[in-house]
Amino acid sequence: MSTTHAPRHLSQELEQIRAGLNGQDTTLGQLVDAIGERGFGLMFLVLALPAALPLPAPGYATPFGIIMALLGGQMFLGRPTPWLPEAARKRRLSYGLVDFSMRNGGRLLALVEWIVRPRLRALARHPLFLSAVAVIVICMSLFMMLPIPLTNTAPSFVIFVLAAGILEEDGLLLLAGLLLAPVAALVALAALVFGARYGLDAVEETVKPWLRSQLGG
Repeated sequence: MSTTHAPRHLSQELEQIRAGLNGQDTTLGQLVDAIGERGFGLMFLVLALPAALPLPAPGYATPFGIIMALLGGQMFLGRPTPWLPEAARKRRLSYGLVDFSMRNGGRLLALVEWIVRPRLRALARHPLFLSAVAVIVICMSLFMMLPIPLTNTAPSFVIFVLAAGILEEDGLLLLAGLLLAPVAALVALAALVFGARYGLDAVEETVKPWLRSQLGG
């Protein structure tokens, strides 16, 4: 008699990764090894989380953006699994960052898990379509590298959505991510122009407090 197992939610997979750390710091290399066959999708999901939160963890958007651009290039070239240079593999990740990302990413995960399911699988598996997704990941990663507040949150969220679509082979969600990309680019460009015109301090002193007030912080 065969038994069926309910598929694990994305939050459960991330919780398994977090629990496996046992409260200890880790490295990107160990994280890649733990992700294993889930490949680019789960890697993008984990790397995008710290910057995709409305009030992101500071100091990680730029290096993670560089790494995701590198991984996006590999995906575009058709590499089946992520590869990182040794210098990147040795980059340490504090347990505090991972814990912060996993716990505070609950709202994002709840939203994604509510709508994600295998749909338009032929599209989600098509090499040309996945190449287009990879190009968008690279473009969004470039915005993440900009050292200006708020230029990383919207692009990171797009990568987060695309990652969920890749993981669940949800072609409809991938299409939604592609449509969200221009919006995220406009938000990042607006923050860039605002910062260039009024200075980075103006972003920190006006936009961020407003955002915190909107989020009830």
